[in-house]
Amino acid sequence: MYANSGTIPAMRVSAILVSLLTVAACDRGALSGSPDASVQASADPAPDASPAPPASASAPAAASAAAAADPVDASAAADASAPAASAASADAGAPPADASRLSVEGRAVQGGLLRAKLNGKLRRMAFPGHRVTVSDEGEFLIAFSRNAPAQEKLTITFDDGQVLEKLFDVEQRTFEVDKVDNLPENMVKLDMATRVKLTQADKKLDAIRSKYTKKNCYKDGFIWPSKGPISSRYGQPRVLNGTDGGIHWGVDIAVPVGTAVRAPACGKVVLVEKNLPLSGHTMIIDHGHGLTSTFIHLHGFAAKVNDEVKQGQVIATVGMTGRTNGAHLDWRMNLFETRVDPELLVSAPAK
Repeated sequence: MYANSGTIPAMRVSAILVSLLTVAACDRGALSGSPDASVQASADPAPDASPAPPASASAPAAASAAAAADPVDASAAADASAPAASAASADAGAPPADASRLSVEGRAVQGGLLRAKLNGKLRRMAFPGHRVTVSDEGEFLIAFSRNAPAQEKLTITFDDGQVLEKLFDVEQRTFEVDKVDNLPENMVKLDMATRVKLTQADKKLDAIRSKYTKKNCYKDGFIWPSKGPISSRYGQPRVLNGTDGGIHWGVDIAVPVGTAVRAPACGKVVLVEKNLPLSGHTMIIDHGHGLTSTFIHLHGFAAKVNDEVKQGQVIATVGMTGRTNGAHLDWRMNLFETRVDPELLVSAPAK
């Protein structure tokens, strides 16, 4: 985990890892924004990637994008625009589609990730609060944020005019509060220069995570990048020296410096950077369809940008760079701007 100031006007500091008699001050995750924030694609896309349209795109706009490009982005904002509402009204009298035209795999839970596939060509999709990009094979991923409501509805209009509504009952979770006291003041309050650097890093990483690529490495499942005791989990609120320390967005694995970090799934390395504020040496792997893994506090790198890596391949070593005083690996995952819980995607314990 790592501590994050958030934006300059509202500094939020990260979580502190207490493990093996050491306390690690880890970045809270400003490097990719809050789970429900709009992505700002401020960087040029990689040669094999394209930025997804913003989550505020209306249904008609998404339909136009579908006609102009492939894959189809069928996003809908939580506060749907009037044109989107009109489109929904137009579908009110449409014939219902058979439920078999949508298949879904996975667990609908806060922090969870689902795999979905359509049987038929998409005309438009309404899924308030979600960014959904559908491949030309009809495949897409769904991520539920840490604070997802108990129910969310997906509405699909197929090209033949049939409409399918899918209501997700989202399992609600309780996240244990982690209180850490007697920390050095500089671990809780960041100076202005550090906050400025964090804001700059935020924009860069948000742009990387906003891109869509046609890989589908997630289909082979995920393994732990390192094995050891879990010292901090996704979604835990932090209280540092009695003050709000934000949310920890990853899963921390307490292992010694130099321990191998392996790719949890295949993918392409899209970021390798040393000494990012608070997170230290950092790597991001693109698993495809907007799904990425981020590894922070690393010691060294065994892969470089644009390398294609296989599941289980050594990509880095565990360290204690950045704002931490305890060696561990902090593994985080995003579907575009939505933070997901890596621990939900692996079938075996980390040990």
